[in-house]
Amino acid sequence: LTSSFDKTARIWNITNGNIVEILRHNKSVHSCAFSFNDKLILTASHDKIVRIWDTQTGQLKRTFDGHIGPVYNASFSADFNRIVSVSASPDDTARVWDANTGDVLSEFKFHDRAFLGKNVDFFTSP
Repeated sequence: LTSSFDKTARIWNITNGNIVEILRHNKSVHSCAFSFNDKLILTASHDKIVRIWDTQTGQLKRTFDGHIGPVYNASFSADFNRIVSVSASPDDTARVWDANTGDVLSEFKFHDRAFLGKNVDFFTSP
């Protein structure tokens, strides 16, 4: 699975190197990730959108729209029920989304220009 400035994420067959599916956004795709069970793919894009895709069909399952800046990364929770995404200027927020409804559950505003990295991960305590 790769993401690219060509506005796509691509699922590859690692045995023969062929492209299995092409997942499209309107601008550069900054990150992509498989769910822990490999049934879903999450993409984050410069188009300010996070998307969930079905790995078997390549079909779009859900769109998460609400950031006002490019989304640089997104990650699934271990139970697939939540997604965390992070966006930089002018947004400077991390958002936790309900993966089933698309609702924003929490939003965290960074200090001015405090967000320098692009990685995000999900942690839930027992």
